[in-house]
Amino acid sequence: MPRLPVWAVRVATFLFVGGSAAALDFAILSGIVAAGGSRYGARVASVAVATVYTWALNRRLTFATKAPPSWGEFARYVAVAMAGIALNLAIYWAALYAGAATWAAFALGTGITAVFSYFRYKAVLS
Repeated sequence: MPRLPVWAVRVATFLFVGGSAAALDFAILSGIVAAGGSRYGARVASVAVATVYTWALNRRLTFATKAPPSWGEFARYVAVAMAGIALNLAIYWAALYAGAATWAAFALGTGITAVFSYFRYKAVLS
């Protein structure tokens, strides 16, 4: 059986990590909203948890980083992630303001940001 190119494995792994992070993110968001929290503020908390989760899995699985994790690497990852997070939250909040359901706003922000984030994280973790 032929081996997949490295880029194809990385993209598939990134989609797995991103998909599982999106599920975690949405579960936290939904839980906070169900408990009476703001749909706007809850998204900040859920994105923060998802960012730590994706850093841990992307460094280990997607990009197979050999160096041990460090606060410096995490800080660089978060710095790079901030542009994607800002884009994601802006799309999410705009969609909510326009009247979208929480799940639709979440899907729109997360989906658009996924491609953008892959190439930014690759630069930090490869």
